Amino acid sequence: MADNVILNIYDLVSDQQNQSSTEEPRQQLSGFSRMFVGLLEPLGLGMYHTSVDVGGFRYQFGSTLGITRTSSPIGGGDSAESRRYVPGNGQYRESIILGQTFCNQKEVNSIIQHLRESHFGGDNYHLAHRNCNHFSETFATALILGNKLVEGGDTNVRLEKFPKWVNRLAKTTSSGMSRDSEMACDVIEEARMALECDKKVGWGITSAVKKSLTSVNRSKKKELTAKQKEALAKLKSRSTK
Repeated sequence: MADNVILNIYDLVSDQQNQSSTEEPRQQLSGFSRMFVGLLEPLGLGMYHTSVDVGGFRYQFGSTLGITRTSSPIGGGDSAESRRYVPGNGQYRESIILGQTFCNQKEVNSIIQHLRESHFGGDNYHLAHRNCNHFSETFATALILGNKLVEGGDTNVRLEKFPKWVNRLAKTTSSGMSRDSEMACDVIEEARMALECDKKVGWGITSAVKKSLTSVNRSKKKELTAKQKEALAKLKSRSTK
């Protein structure tokens, strides 16, 4: 059964705009990040925090803690539990369905584990080159475009519904960085690594789905057309004469 993959977006606002000071303390932005937000707001530029919901859980990436998981509201949105790791100056904006995945919980856990071990540990966080939005896009890409990434035929594959404006500021800041830099996030390549594409020749979205499709194909092969049945009957009658 397919699961919706949902992107949750939060506006990061300056301390002066933040109205949540009476709420339970949550993960905070660094002093530099807060100063950055304050400088950008008068220019009409925004900074955003994102997370991804799938299978009843919410996943997000931040400094120090790395990838965290909480329960998520049905259909996305905002709740006290899901806000546990949202920066203190984050204000909920909207939730967007990016697509669907057939990955089961075991496969989702495997993708998260590979992302955590390879590129998204807490020490890997960088405001411009590897932030929560890079993680959200990479994780969602692995979930939704798994088959295309494994096949590897389309070099221009991209998660079309992921809003470009969410991470535009970071991409603009890091535009001069070499693609070979270990710090810069390569969404497609890192999604492929999380799926272990080099080990999955002929891999399907899930083993259960693959078995189901195989059984359907086999049943189709066993079915004969009316003409085939007629021809077979004639052969049998001749053989008995």
